[in-house]
Amino acid sequence: MISIIVCSRQDPAWTMHEQNVAKTAGSACEYLRIDNRSGRYGICAAYNQGVDRAQGEILAFMHEDAFFMEKGWAAVLAKKFADNPALGLVGVAGTQYLFADRMAWTAAGRPWLRGRVVHELDVGNEFAMTAFSLDKSDADAVAVDGLFFAVRRELFNRIRFDETTFDRFHFYDLDICMQVRETHRIMVTWDILVKHCSGGKADDSWRDAGKKFLKKYQDRLNIVFVYVGEEQILGARYGITSIPVQAFFDGSGKEFFRHTGFFAQAEVEKKLVEMGVR
Repeated sequence: MISIIVCSRQDPAWTMHEQNVAKTAGSACEYLRIDNRSGRYGICAAYNQGVDRAQGEILAFMHEDAFFMEKGWAAVLAKKFADNPALGLVGVAGTQYLFADRMAWTAAGRPWLRGRVVHELDVGNEFAMTAFSLDKSDADAVAVDGLFFAVRRELFNRIRFDETTFDRFHFYDLDICMQVRETHRIMVTWDILVKHCSGGKADDSWRDAGKKFLKKYQDRLNIVFVYVGEEQILGARYGITSIPVQAFFDGSGKEFFRHTGFFAQAEVEKKLVEMGVR
């Protein structure tokens, strides 16, 4: 079963979001609304409450102004986790590159971005599709946007939303991705389409949380995925004949080590230690 967890500022009588989930899922889902009308919780604290209460094997975290646009998404999501035991998190928009000195997950731009989202404009009078990439296949990523993402339940035996560091409503998504990456893959899928009725706002609260995120992971950022389907020249240059491949280079640009297949974050860190990186 899939549990949908929502940090809500709406009156309980407002059920539009819950109805959208029920009508589009295609199978029974648990819907958990964490009442935050008073604003007493940051989103991490609200989501942690949801994790503690949820009964599903897959926990999906969703903004209440994000709506599914197509039916059958629950079976699609469940199959992705069932078919890939190494998969830890699925999102609908994300990046294959995070900078050590730039906050926004979109900072790398194309071709590093993946996924698509429908944005509602002019109070619902217009809609626009943001296609971060025209590649319709699933793609490995390092982080996803928080409007919707799902996590394998068992990972919460190890990970937790960091409500101490991120006590408001920003960078919780990138933070949980960094935790998941230690042992499991992160994927952006084209197969689930979501409409978002608002956009992000880079205000002082966002910038403050961004600084905290960069500080927390200052020794682990500048992570890159090269998508050889689009970067064919670069792939050929480094002899990439199958994917995924992890290649490690020293300061002079000489290849130190190469691995083909899934490589857990813990193994990456071991290899970096061997290279003398601290």
